[in-house]
Amino acid sequence: MSNVINFSTEFGMYKESDCKNFDKINLSIHPTFNGIFYCFLELYKGLQANISQVIQNQKLIVWKDKDTTGYLIANSMHWYLCFSKNPPADVTLLVYPYPKSHNKIEQLKQISSDEFIHFISSFRFDINQINPIKLQRLINAHISFQTILKLNKEKSQKPHSQMSLELLAQLLQCSRNQLNQRIKKINQQRTHVLNELSLNSSCVKELIDHPNTSLNTEKIWRS
Repeated sequence: MSNVINFSTEFGMYKESDCKNFDKINLSIHPTFNGIFYCFLELYKGLQANISQVIQNQKLIVWKDKDTTGYLIANSMHWYLCFSKNPPADVTLLVYPYPKSHNKIEQLKQISSDEFIHFISSFRFDINQINPIKLQRLINAHISFQTILKLNKEKSQKPHSQMSLELLAQLLQCSRNQLNQRIKKINQQRTHVLNELSLNSSCVKELIDHPNTSLNTEKIWRS
């Protein structure tokens, strides 16, 4: 699904920066792309493969904004997570100028969204390490609706711009029933924790019994 993008044509020429000690490089997620990063982060929890073994070269696309210090991550987030977990001894940063125009930023969001779908489609994931409902909500909140619309047309021939649990199960290479069982288990665990807390906290018990109740400092301290 992912198209090959000529970043230099779309965003300007890059500069190479050869770095050692990856974990000491000043890198941060661009705030505009935090939501997409959370999608990658939730999915990455269940990654079964060591993707560092499939990296052909130790290179990472980063972005430079004159108004910020350090380098910014706006795409290639799976490689950023991979390098963060297994820091390479040497890495080459391909430093692009962060776009200023709204259209170019939206284009970069589209690219990052396409990369997410390519990532989830290319590797195996352990659904027992993922919260499917959380992942679904993150995807529908932050992944480009054009990306999801295109994916729905390809997979189900339905022009929907939302990620369904059926489609998510298909991408995760599991059945909808397996996804339902995982959701059921998470809900059971949450209920158990809340029940345990309610036994020791009158404040928690009141919230469970009366969800619309209002909290104040006195109630919290009393509990």
